[in-house]
Amino acid sequence: MIRIIVVDDEFPTRQELASLLLNIKDVEIVAECSLGQEALDFLQKDTADLIYLDIEMPQINGIETAKIIKSTIKNPPEIVFATGFDQFAVTAFELNALDYILKPYTQERILASIMRYRNLKRQLSEKKPSAQQLKFPIWYNEKMILLNAETEISLIKSEQQRILVFSEKGVFEINTPLKELEQKLTGHGFLRTHKCYIVNINKVREVVPWFNDTFVLTLENCSQKDIPVSRHYIQEFKKYVNL
Repeated sequence: MIRIIVVDDEFPTRQELASLLLNIKDVEIVAECSLGQEALDFLQKDTADLIYLDIEMPQINGIETAKIIKSTIKNPPEIVFATGFDQFAVTAFELNALDYILKPYTQERILASIMRYRNLKRQLSEKKPSAQQLKFPIWYNEKMILLNAETEISLIKSEQQRILVFSEKGVFEINTPLKELEQKLTGHGFLRTHKCYIVNINKVREVVPWFNDTFVLTLENCSQKDIPVSRHYIQEFKKYVNL
């Protein structure tokens, strides 16, 4: 179970967020707090995995609460800022917040934040020493570029008889068949979601329900939008991300 604290000084908003969270499998609300200090008091005596934290609150605002959590709690929860204001996003991510969600909330956006947490924990549990990370070689401009597959590649796509690799260093064309790449990347956080797509699950940031019980994905720092999860791969995808 994912243990969650919900902090918001507005009772209806707090209840709405808790309700959306409880619609997700393996989620438990361990505390609902109206003030940042209440959350700090709880964490002094108990634990949580995630805290959904409003920013504009009386006494101690969400940013200050997060700073105190980071500096004083031995095993601090991951922080998701849930707010109606977008101007604090830079400060939030300077605090290494897991996510930043704007009101009004939707079930899909809340689910995406939970997936982000699950992917982070999976990445940490599966993380190998750097010497053992899978190196992905690409020939480009008469030289070989070595990418770390798990951290630098978001997506591999088959398009008009070309294989495109979307990475933090750009989009590259390679000649290796998609099926061979799928086998090579097995066990390194990649999943086939469509006959034309292999996705780095740790880069998934949003999952949107689509037609005929399928999904469309948004990946972090990836120029390719609306990445499909087809019906053929939907059950494996759900199992992999614990949906």
